[in-house]
Amino acid sequence: MDRKLQLGGSFKCTCGRTHEVPVRSFRYQDAALDDAGDCLADALAGQSPGKSVVVADTRTWRICGQKAAELLKAESLIVPDKSQAGPVCDDSTCLWLKQQISRIAPQLIFAVGSGTINDLCKWAAFEMNLPYAVAATAASMNGYAAANVAAKVNGVKLVLRARAPVAVLAESAVIEQAPAEMTAAGFADTLAKFLSKADWVLNNLLFGEYYCSYCADILDNIQDSYLDKPEKLRTADKQTIKGLFEALFLTGISITMVGTSTPASGGEHLLSHVLDMTADINNQGHSLHGLQVGLGTIVSAALYERILAIEQPTLHEMPENTDTAYWQNEKLIESVKEQYTSKQDSIRTAAEKIAQPQFWQQLKTELQPVVKTPTAIKNLLSRAGAAACIKDLDFSPQRIKQALLHMHEIRKRFTVVDLAWLTGVLPAAVDGIIDMYLL
Repeated sequence: MDRKLQLGGSFKCTCGRTHEVPVRSFRYQDAALDDAGDCLADALAGQSPGKSVVVADTRTWRICGQKAAELLKAESLIVPDKSQAGPVCDDSTCLWLKQQISRIAPQLIFAVGSGTINDLCKWAAFEMNLPYAVAATAASMNGYAAANVAAKVNGVKLVLRARAPVAVLAESAVIEQAPAEMTAAGFADTLAKFLSKADWVLNNLLFGEYYCSYCADILDNIQDSYLDKPEKLRTADKQTIKGLFEALFLTGISITMVGTSTPASGGEHLLSHVLDMTADINNQGHSLHGLQVGLGTIVSAALYERILAIEQPTLHEMPENTDTAYWQNEKLIESVKEQYTSKQDSIRTAAEKIAQPQFWQQLKTELQPVVKTPTAIKNLLSRAGAAACIKDLDFSPQRIKQALLHMHEIRKRFTVVDLAWLTGVLPAAVDGIIDMYLL
């Protein structure tokens, strides 16, 4: 890990900010839970964690939740499944969890799980003003050390600001033995950083948005450990899995230091969000977030490839309104409309700037070294055993096409998806991108 990055400390960055690192302990090792009590005491500045509650689901309870509860002498809560895939991180489940935690009245929440359990505990802990720690059960996502929560509120997938854990523990054997598709999802989530960085550069150029090269490039020194031979993830190679988990941890740290999901989430995440948001409406399933993000990363790379090939763009009008027939649910319609309406000033500013030949050339010059090609992304996904085409997720091409045509509506932040509409790449290229890269 970078020497500047002291857990529980802070440092003055070249970006001009002083970055705080609230996570005070990180353990990735054999039997990491065995000294969980001492680890938590260290993370709480020498104070005993006191009365704790271990929160898990039915699967993670068996994996190491029961062990954690016994070691910490803690009470336990099992979050019930809402679907065949398990619990859901949404407002109603978080409310239920807070009610159960209030009944126990702990001094610390100890999450045992991956994305959903971690986010639910993080959210509840923040709103209840309690510290929390997490025992990871898979290298499946980058949210362990992040202060953000990905949740459904009134049916809309949002990113909410909360508070990072005081400690992240991971037993190496547990992470290595996690389902292969969860590891593949985590790998796909790390690839998204290549395109989210491009969107961050894009917003810096267009709107003067704050940009930190340290946080953008935080994985540079360890990428070889999991990117060099991603096929080793298929056989749960110890060092490759460890490298991936550290990459996911550091990505979460970068999100926490910046204060937004910007370092790790851009237009490539929108496809996954739309698929999640519309799944309940249309009574359709959805896959692991990271696997869906992998396809979104291919799409973002394909959009950048086409955009950067334009010598000088002809401006096109973006759709004036959101598509109420697509979103159907009344709360969803209103929330999506609010996001899209709040983006209109950014769209106008972007249109004015990209119409300037000198600015367009500068934008191309800055972005071309940052992005990876869709072929390169697809190749890495395939080698790691992640979803690299639509059939890998058991979705229909029509469902993906409709998601691609509507994902510009759901977030107020400007991304490559909006740039593609302004330059006329979308909607014209959607069938070609699907045929060339996703089938």
